[in-house]
Amino acid sequence: MQSFLSFLSEAAILHIEHPSDRLFDGPQAAKHALKTLKQVSASKAPSMTRKIDDKMSFNVIRAADGKVGVKYKGTGSKYNFSEKDIEDQHSHKQYLAHPLKLLLQHLPKVIPHTPGEYQGGYMSDRESREHENGKISHTPNTIKYETDANSPEGKALAKSKVSAVIHTKITPAGAKPLTNLDGFNHHPDVHLVQHLVSKDQAVIPKEHKSKADNHLKQAEQMMASHTYDHHTGHERTLRQYINSTLSTDDTPSTQGYKGYLTKWHQKKIDAVKTDKTKVTKKKVLDDAIDHVSKHQKQFNDTLEIHHHLQQATNHLSRGLDSSGAGGFSTSIAGAAAGGEGHVYNGLKVVDRQGFSVANLARSEMIKASKK
Repeated sequence: MQSFLSFLSEAAILHIEHPSDRLFDGPQAAKHALKTLKQVSASKAPSMTRKIDDKMSFNVIRAADGKVGVKYKGTGSKYNFSEKDIEDQHSHKQYLAHPLKLLLQHLPKVIPHTPGEYQGGYMSDRESREHENGKISHTPNTIKYETDANSPEGKALAKSKVSAVIHTKITPAGAKPLTNLDGFNHHPDVHLVQHLVSKDQAVIPKEHKSKADNHLKQAEQMMASHTYDHHTGHERTLRQYINSTLSTDDTPSTQGYKGYLTKWHQKKIDAVKTDKTKVTKKKVLDDAIDHVSKHQKQFNDTLEIHHHLQQATNHLSRGLDSSGAGGFSTSIAGAAAGGEGHVYNGLKVVDRQGFSVANLARSEMIKASKK
């Protein structure tokens, strides 16, 4: 079984987990998730950062010779140190080439002069911003970020030629959250979105804290006698099942999980041609369903604990959102909404019933439009 520390090392580079989903990875991971949420609830979460719903993820580097390069954070992308590099690599995808050119032109004005490599997200250029009723806004992806045009943040956004967030530093030991902007510079051409959460912004209002604490108490009580071996080998499919319920609005249940498992394995059976391979894969399906049936109570408990951890996370996320998004108010499709969430202690505090559902719906709309 993968150790929790090795998981965190990889997750920092590849994927940040929901606290509730760490329950599927064993007692050490589950305890870490519970402790993290309790610290957030107690407003004892230093170095918390805010997730920003950007338009395009990128890397930027200042090499040892002082040259600055940018690249799209996609598989196989290479650093571009000139506009020609960008055209050579992305001329067929101007939706990548355009922001990369802006970032290459302007990020050298704000990133530290010492060698270093960072990850971030492109937000907007001047042309894509909206000005209406004394407000200025941009909608890089799912979330609309809006503020008063005459506020400090609004003025900074209006003056800038590019808006971006830089949230991660890449080191020899791996990617680490950027918990301060020491060494970064200010320049009117670049609007750096505030991803750092101040001490005051990390305080959870009472109405959200009390609900979160109630769920955390119930989760902790159940975890005291909970076992974890029954879902070894189910870590991936349990996560996928939980995510599938966001679009169906189903309440996760053991019976629902068995139904998901059946469909998941059936796709694998249908994908092979020989009868022998089909029989082999059918046995894997039957064994998986039989295992869940034999451990139904344990799976019931797992999903109930997951429910409490996720509900606590949802309430904490809403509490954090109440302080705003770094000088901006947020909305989705015209309705007031929270932000994308926050990151603390290697885990993300996201309202899965809010942003996650809206983001999934938008992704489905985009997929449908391409058919």
